[in-house]
Amino acid sequence: MVDDLSQLRESIDVLDDEILKALAQRMKLSDRVVAAKNGFAAFRPGREATLVRRLVAKVKADGLDIAPDVVLCVWRQIMAASLSRQGGLVTCGVHLDAMPAAAWHMGSAFSAFVDNDIARLIEALAAGQCRYALVPAREDNHRDLLACLDQHHHLKIIARTPLYSIRTVHPAFIVADYLPDSSGDDISLYAVRTHKGFDLVGVAGHHELLTPSSLPDGARLIGAYAR
Repeated sequence: MVDDLSQLRESIDVLDDEILKALAQRMKLSDRVVAAKNGFAAFRPGREATLVRRLVAKVKADGLDIAPDVVLCVWRQIMAASLSRQGGLVTCGVHLDAMPAAAWHMGSAFSAFVDNDIARLIEALAAGQCRYALVPAREDNHRDLLACLDQHHHLKIIARTPLYSIRTVHPAFIVADYLPDSSGDDISLYAVRTHKGFDLVGVAGHHELLTPSSLPDGARLIGAYAR
């Protein structure tokens, strides 16, 4: 039994060495992608969602015993490390209730300041004090968030993390100064003014492919996320 256990551990060590080499090669390829983009590095949630979905589909097609959330967690940290390698630490303004999601999502690329006031977080983002803002994706704070985004039309919701449900990580919206690219399966978000302020309306599809007739009257695009 001891000999069998030793052999199993040696086999795991060999696989770990192979994983390490593959990871190093992936990082080099990622560096080349950034170089091809003239040094521009940014979090691309649409591209990342497409990548993770492809891997999950391959797991299913190949009959591998790996849960989707495991694939997501492993590759999320790989992508966070790649982002950090490309641009150093990423400063985020984070609502306290979104800290678990922020730490999980940004991993080694993460540097944060915390504020429980959504308005102050959005103001800090608008002023360039951080690259992203993360707030809880809860219905009870939608109106506060939409009111803030109405003051800064260049800011958009670019992701809802995590992509798949993870028991210990409550969903959060990520806000930035650009719109996300299509992931192939998206929800576009619109703000609709009401007598109470704003309502958040989600419409299936990427905003670039939606027709005006499919949108609520008076709707203003405020973001999108991969679902």
